[in-house]
Amino acid sequence: MDLFRQAILRQGPPEEFALLTVQEAIKPQKQTKLVQDENQLLENILRSLLQELVAAAVQSGQKVMKYGVSIVDGESSQGQIPRLLDIVLYLCEKEHVEGGMIFQLLEDLTEMSTMRNCEDIFGYIESKQDILGKPELFARGKLVMLRTCNQLLRRLSKANDVVFCGRIIMFLAHFFPLSERSAVNIKGVFNTSNETKYETEVPEGISIDFNFYRTLWSLQEYFCNPPSLINAPGKWHKFTSSLTLVLNTFEAQPLSDEEGNAHNLEDDAATFNIKYLTSSKLMGLELKDPSFRRHVLVQCLILFDYLKAPGKSEKELPSEAMKEEIKTSEERAKKLLEMTPPTGIDFLHSIEHILERERNWVWWKRDGCPPFEKQPVEKKLVQDGTKKRRPRWSLGNKELSQLWKWADQYSNALTDAQRVSTPAITKYWKPLAEDMDESAGIEAEYHHKNNRVYCWKGLRFSARQDLEGFSRFTEHGIEGVVPLELLPNEVRARYQAKPSERTKRTKKEDTKNSAQQAEENQIATPPSEMDNEVGQADREASAAPMDTDAGIATVNISQEETPTPEDNQKQSSDTDVAQEAGQTEADTEAETAMIDGETDAEDVTDTAG
Repeated sequence: MDLFRQAILRQGPPEEFALLTVQEAIKPQKQTKLVQDENQLLENILRSLLQELVAAAVQSGQKVMKYGVSIVDGESSQGQIPRLLDIVLYLCEKEHVEGGMIFQLLEDLTEMSTMRNCEDIFGYIESKQDILGKPELFARGKLVMLRTCNQLLRRLSKANDVVFCGRIIMFLAHFFPLSERSAVNIKGVFNTSNETKYETEVPEGISIDFNFYRTLWSLQEYFCNPPSLINAPGKWHKFTSSLTLVLNTFEAQPLSDEEGNAHNLEDDAATFNIKYLTSSKLMGLELKDPSFRRHVLVQCLILFDYLKAPGKSEKELPSEAMKEEIKTSEERAKKLLEMTPPTGIDFLHSIEHILERERNWVWWKRDGCPPFEKQPVEKKLVQDGTKKRRPRWSLGNKELSQLWKWADQYSNALTDAQRVSTPAITKYWKPLAEDMDESAGIEAEYHHKNNRVYCWKGLRFSARQDLEGFSRFTEHGIEGVVPLELLPNEVRARYQAKPSERTKRTKKEDTKNSAQQAEENQIATPPSEMDNEVGQADREASAAPMDTDAGIATVNISQEETPTPEDNQKQSSDTDVAQEAGQTEADTEAETAMIDGETDAEDVTDTAG
C-alpha cells in the first residue's frame, strides 16, 4: 500500500511507473499480467487505500476529488483520488490487471461519498467515458456501472436534482449500445406510483366551475395507467365523458395569438417543473396558458397511441366501439393543438413524428430487441483495367453445384441416422410450458403459441409420440397438448381430466365397440345358414321330452297379456343369442364329423394294408 501512496504523488503519465509499481507490490508470476489470486489481492489493497483517502478528505473538510491538490510552478496538480483512478484505469486498459477493477473502485467511491462529492465523481466518469466504453472494459464492468448509476438515481431527488438525474440518464444512453435490453422497458410497465392529488371539496370564495376542475384533474388517473381502460367498460365510459367535457371547454375558450405570444415558452423551459400545481385558485390562469393545454392534449395522444399500438393479444385490443371513439377524440385533440398558439401546426407535426418513432420502438421490442449494429462488409478492390469474370456453374449456381459434389463424395449423407433427429416431446414443449407459468411474468405477445410454425411442428411430434396429449387439442387448444409433467400444479389442474370423466368416456367407448361388433357378426351370418340352424333347433326340441318345468312355463306364457315392446326387444336379443349358440354348436358337430371321417379312413387303410 505504501508503494501506491508514493505512486500517486509522482508526476508524469501513469504508463511510466504504473506497471513497475504493481510488480514491486505484488511480485506476480507473470511480468505483465496478473492471475486470479493476484488480481484479488491487488483489488483489496486498492480498495483499502481508497477508503483511507476518502476518510482523510472528509476529516480535512475538502472535496473528495480535490483532496491532495497542490500548486507546482503556478499550476495546480491533480488530486490524489483522481490520480489513483487514472493509474488503475491505465492498468485495466492495457490488460495488466482484471478489467472490472476500475468499475469496482468507482462504485465504492460513490457509496462512500456525499451527493455533492458524487457530482464531481460523476464528472470524472463522464470524462473517461470513451475509455470505459471500450469492448475489453465494457464487457467486464457494464453491470457494475449500471448498478452504480441506479444507486445514484435512487439517492437523488426527482424534484430538486433534475439536472444531475438527466446527466446520469444521458450517460447511460451513450455508454450502453442502442440494443441493450437492460435499458429497455420490455413489458411496457407504467409508473402507477405517480399520483396527482387535487381538491375534492368545493372551496369557499372561488368563482370557478368546480365540476370542470375536478373532471380535468381526474384524467391524470387514466393517463397514469392506460392499460386499466381496456377491459373495463365502466372506466372507459367515465373517461370518455370526462375527456369530452374538457375538449368542449377548450374549444369554447380558444386562445388568441396575443395570449400565446404573452407566454414565452422558451422562458418557461428555463424554469420547468415536473408537475403543474393543482390548486383550484390557479384554474383560470392555467386555462389561458398554452403550455398547460398542450400538456393535456399531448397526454391524450399518448394514451390513444398506446391503445392502438401493435403487439397486443386479442384480449388487450380495444373493441370496435372504442376504436371509433378513439378516432373521434384523437382528431379533436389534434385540431386543438393546431389552434393553440404559437406555431401550433409545427408543434403538432413534431408530436406526430415522435409518436411514429415510438411505434417503431414498440415493434422492435415485440420482435425481441434484435441488434441494430451490422458488421461492415469488406469490399475487395479490383485492379484497374481488369474485369472480374463471372464464374460458371454446372448446375446453375454455386449451392446446387456443391450439393451435387457432396452427394458423390458422401453417398450415405441422406441416410445417416444423425442427420435428422426428432426431439423428445418434453424437450420441445418446455418453452411453451414456461410461458404458461404465470410466475415467470412473460407477456402474452411473446408466448410461443403465437408462432404458427412452432405449434405445427409440435402437433406433428405429439401425434407420433403422445396421443393422449394430442387428443386434448380439440378441447383446450395448443396449450392442452403440453405434457402435464412440465406444468406447475395450479396450471396442470386446468388441463388434467377428472377420473369420473375418464370412466364415463371408457364406458361409452366399450358400449360403442360392443354394439359395432354385434352388428358385424349379425351381418356376417348368411340367411340360409340361419334358417338351417333354426330348423335343426326346432327338430331337436320336438324330439326331446317335455319336462314339468317347461310345461308350467308354457302355461304361464299363454296366460300372460300381450307382450310390450320392451319384451319384444328382449326376445329378439335372446333369439340372436340362440342363433349364435346354434351356429357354434353346428360348427362343432361338423368338425367332429370330419375328424371321425378321417379316423375311419385311416382304419380302412390300415386294414387294407
